Amino acid sequence: MHPALPLSRRHWIAAAAASAAMFNLREAIAQTRGGDWLAMVKAHHALVEKTFERILAAGGKTFLQRDLLQRTLSYELSAHSLAEENVLYPALARQGLLTESDKLYLDQAHAKVMNAELELVSEKDEKVWFDKVRALQAAVLKHAKDDEEGTIYPKLQQRLDAAANAQLARMYQREFASVKPLKVTGG
Repeated sequence: MHPALPLSRRHWIAAAAASAAMFNLREAIAQTRGGDWLAMVKAHHALVEKTFERILAAGGKTFLQRDLLQRTLSYELSAHSLAEENVLYPALARQGLLTESDKLYLDQAHAKVMNAELELVSEKDEKVWFDKVRALQAAVLKHAKDDEEGTIYPKLQQRLDAAANAQLARMYQREFASVKPLKVTGG
């Protein structure tokens, strides 16, 4: 175990963002209990969409406030993508939807790179930062709404029987909940 290191303001912000996001994500899970993994996915997509809207509405906020929202988004995307990549995309491949699975993995990787680029933008370059957020929003929502919700996931759900769908829901929920917020200690 490493000794407690003094934490920067950025670490505290990250912890606050992760805690807030964890609450929202757990609420989204609670609303979709009952074995319907596609309903869970849709609830998570709606949560991410709302966070994008909050970020874009934060134009006049300070950098630290925007950073908090971006870290919240990062946490939401991480928990959601882990569940998809470890449960749903392999399920697609097992059902013979390998091309669809590969496409979704590639889309997800692209979104992760775009999200990481946000942290590299200078806090003084607000216009570039917001342009990158809008590009990420467009990519994520197309992936989520058009591809996943629109065609690919309904096709998977129809191919599976009730027991297999219930198993996917349990596995998705487990993977989703495994992403924990940053624990902050020290001071």
